[in-house]
Amino acid sequence: MLNVLAIRRPPESLEPNASLARALTMKPVQNFEPEAKPITEAEKIALPTMEGLCFEKVKHITYLEASGNYTALHFKDKRQVLVCKTLREVELMLPHRAFARIHRSHTIHLKHLKKYVRGKGGHVLLQNGVTLTVSTGQKEAFLEHLKDYFG
Repeated sequence: MLNVLAIRRPPESLEPNASLARALTMKPVQNFEPEAKPITEAEKIALPTMEGLCFEKVKHITYLEASGNYTALHFKDKRQVLVCKTLREVELMLPHRAFARIHRSHTIHLKHLKKYVRGKGGHVLLQNGVTLTVSTGQKEAFLEHLKDYFG
């Protein structure tokens, strides 16, 4: 034989409980991703290479060159470091304000810009003597970036 217990519940109120309503109010969800600390040009960047991590000063990078899923970082002293990251991934590691994309495969450090020559897309001359083409698709964004950086 089954024993049945009757559990009596209090009648539900038609008015919501104010304290319960305050507790259940939805708060905006915060972004739980760590905030990216802005990199200053005096700081170093950790570059993953085939041998391990290479730590280089951001201010010494003159330009970036894409090569498929690899990116070559070119430095003031003519050195190159090849990393297994796309150009976009490397750009995200660097201070946005100081670097400008000028072509599908080139991003330059504006600190090392010596001259911009107008043309259909134009080209830039860097302080180390390297000349790079500015694509027609990137020209307008590049010129806006120059205004922001140089004022």
